[in-house]
Amino acid sequence: MNAVLFTIYDTTAEQFALTKAAFESIQAQDIPVKVYVLNNGSTWSETLVWIEQIRQNNNVFMFRSESVNKSPIFLANRYLWYLFVENEDWDDYHHVLCVPNDVVLPPNLYREFLRFPRGIVTGSMTDGSLGIIDRATAVNECTPLAVCLIRKWAHDALVAKDGYFFDPKFFMYASDCDFALRLAACGIRGVQLDIQYWHYGSASHRLGKHGEGAYGADADRDYFRSKWGFAVDDPQYGEKARDINFLG
Repeated sequence: MNAVLFTIYDTTAEQFALTKAAFESIQAQDIPVKVYVLNNGSTWSETLVWIEQIRQNNNVFMFRSESVNKSPIFLANRYLWYLFVENEDWDDYHHVLCVPNDVVLPPNLYREFLRFPRGIVTGSMTDGSLGIIDRATAVNECTPLAVCLIRKWAHDALVAKDGYFFDPKFFMYASDCDFALRLAACGIRGVQLDIQYWHYGSASHRLGKHGEGAYGADADRDYFRSKWGFAVDDPQYGEKARDINFLG
C-alpha cells in the first residue's frame, strides 16, 4: 500500500489555496494511494470545513487535529512511528511519502520514487513552470526533504541507533542537514531524482498570519552548530556527508 502523510497548516486564504492544490495533486497520482491528513493547528475556517468534507473520501484518513501548531519534527516522528510500527488499525506500510501543503506533484512522482530502492528518495523542487518527465533519473545523493519517500527499514535503522528518526531538539529548520549527516554516519544512502515538483518555498512564513511560521529558525541553526561544530552553510557540512570515515 502506498501511504501519503499530508501535513496542513493554514492561517490564511492563500495557504488554503495551496493546500487544495497539493491535495488534488496527491489524489491525481497514477498509482493507488491512501492519504493520512495531519492538521497541524490550522486556524483558517475554510480549511477546517474542507477537512471535514474530504474525510468522506474512502482513501483519506484523519489523524487527530492538533489544536495549536506544533513542531513538524515532533509530529513527523510521532506519526511515522504510528504508520510503520503501531499500525494495527492500518495496513502494513513499507514506505510513506511525506508531503507538505505548499507543493504540487506531477502525477507520476510516487511511482517514479518507488523505482529507486534507497532508504530516502526525494525529487527536485521548482518555483517556476512544472516540467513533466516520463522516466526519472538520479542526479545526486542529496536529500532535500520538502517531499520525500521514507522506507520503513531506514526509519527503523535510525530509530534503533539514536532513539528517534528526526532529532526532536529541532523545531524544523536545519533538521534536514542534521538528518543528512546522520544518514551518512549510518551508511544509509538517499537519492535525489530529476523529477520535479512545484514548491512555494517557506509558505508557512511568507504567507502565514503575522509571519508565525518562522518560529524557531535561529534557535535551530544555533543548535545545529552546537551539535556538529560548524554551521549549515559551512563547507564542512558537505565534506562530512561525503566522508566514508565519518561516524557522526
